[in-house]
Amino acid sequence: MSKKRMPLTAVNNASLVKCKATDPSFTAVTVKSPEPPLRRSANYQPNKWDYNSIKSLDSAYVHVKTHATVPLEKLKEEVRCLLINQENKLVARLQLIDDVERLGLGHHFEEEIMHALTSISDKSDHVLEVMKEDLHAIALFFGLLRQHGLDVSQDIFSHFKGEKRSFRVSLQNDVQGLLSLYEASFLGFDGEKTLEEARDFTTEHLLNLIPCMHPHLKHKVERSSELPLHWRTPRLEARWYIDQYKNSENMNPSLLQLAKVDFNLVQSTHQNELKKMINWWKVLGLGERTTFARDRLVECFFYAVGIVFDPQHGFCREELTKVMTLITILDDVYDVYGSLDELQLFTRAVERWECDGSEDLPEYMKILYNSIYNSAEELANKIQKIEGLDAMPYIGKAEAEWHYSGYKPSLEEYLNNGWMSASGNVILVHVFLTSEQGKTKEGFQHLMNNPNLIKSSSMIFRLLNNIATSAVELERGDTPTSIHCYMIEYNMTEDQARKKVWNLIDKSWKELTEGLANCSPLSLFFGIAAMNLARVMHYVYQHGDGHGAPDQDKENQIKSLFFAPIKLEEHISLYDDHAHLTWI
Repeated sequence: MSKKRMPLTAVNNASLVKCKATDPSFTAVTVKSPEPPLRRSANYQPNKWDYNSIKSLDSAYVHVKTHATVPLEKLKEEVRCLLINQENKLVARLQLIDDVERLGLGHHFEEEIMHALTSISDKSDHVLEVMKEDLHAIALFFGLLRQHGLDVSQDIFSHFKGEKRSFRVSLQNDVQGLLSLYEASFLGFDGEKTLEEARDFTTEHLLNLIPCMHPHLKHKVERSSELPLHWRTPRLEARWYIDQYKNSENMNPSLLQLAKVDFNLVQSTHQNELKKMINWWKVLGLGERTTFARDRLVECFFYAVGIVFDPQHGFCREELTKVMTLITILDDVYDVYGSLDELQLFTRAVERWECDGSEDLPEYMKILYNSIYNSAEELANKIQKIEGLDAMPYIGKAEAEWHYSGYKPSLEEYLNNGWMSASGNVILVHVFLTSEQGKTKEGFQHLMNNPNLIKSSSMIFRLLNNIATSAVELERGDTPTSIHCYMIEYNMTEDQARKKVWNLIDKSWKELTEGLANCSPLSLFFGIAAMNLARVMHYVYQHGDGHGAPDQDKENQIKSLFFAPIKLEEHISLYDDHAHLTWI
């Protein structure tokens, strides 16, 4: 879903055509007659999903929730009691919160978790005294507070430093402590040197210890060395962590069973939403009329789930799927298919942002423009009805800014403009508009000023896209990326330029993490969604262009979230007739 707003430079060629005249007094003349514009093809992979097969799926969990509220509520109550019980050991409470969230259960216990963390944070001096020799516990405490936008200083790690202000050598054999400190180091703000030192220290020693680690811990370390927890997509992490948690020394059977059942229930919800999106896409008919473009409906729904997976936010997911699917088509129009004249017409139409703005457009662009405008108008009408606010000007402004973000030749100008061209601002505006949080004019205005949450998340989006697609895009004739700007301006090799871009990604993550702590007047929900957008982009571009050319791993991950329920233990059964969940 990369957005390059510098359009193609293809032009309409004119040919000379001889006109025959029946009157002998006429002589043959030549006139200019336009030829069809030159079209390019990116040779994108075709859609690999069978929509009819997906629509025919029938989850055994569709009716479970209504038939199994008692056992489910009993399990949730057990976990709730553990979370609020202040008599439990402090480290155990922190570990429980971490497990609950990584298992994908945080949406059931948001108030209890925030209350527990706030309570623990208010007694931080006592907490640090109790846990001062436990590196894992201190790092876990730090990480949980930062993840929830609560105030905590990097200075809590000073106790683990020696006389020379470097981390003590005695820590090098504490594998769990090193791993937790490594994960915490990715939650740093810009300029926090202690956390930068922590990352270097833990990276060195964890790599040295891998050969002699227990397999369970080794798997965790290898996974985090590839991509840290803070950068991973929570819903995919939940699916992975459920399998890991069952082998944990402190595994709580009730928590594990709740995680499995809840995963399957949420999967059923997502599956039904995906079917609804397939119906929308088929009725829209845009895929059949823009065969030159990528059909990535299922992938876009997957991204929407990655940004906001909680079952109660279905409306948000549906609107995100729509806008990202349309963005993909529009991206291919600008990058590959459209002529210069056509793109100028389309850009002017977006600037006007009127219901009849497609009048002067070629047929395929009319369909696309009307689809975008009508989707925006439908969303604005829903918000007007629910919230009493006119959102159409804000949606239109986001669309226009996105279209007009032009690329400049210098690196500085590229970075100043490139974040907006990634379409992250459009996606996050839709998150704000479709969330269940109260919307005010003040909130709208703050959002449209593109706060750091939006800028940082979108910058990560843009730079990850550059790393994955720069070679192909330059070969295709697209505008230079940040990598090429570095190479040209600073006479760097491609490897050197890529390292610089990774440094920019790391810096943007620090700004994004700090933005979460200062997201008012926007909600914590919005801040986490902005983070999740960046996390989803790591998933998309981790091993290449996962949007333009999704591989088998991407397909398997999507299947694991939407089409493959987790097998339950023998004492939990689903009866075929009425899908009752029975606890024996």
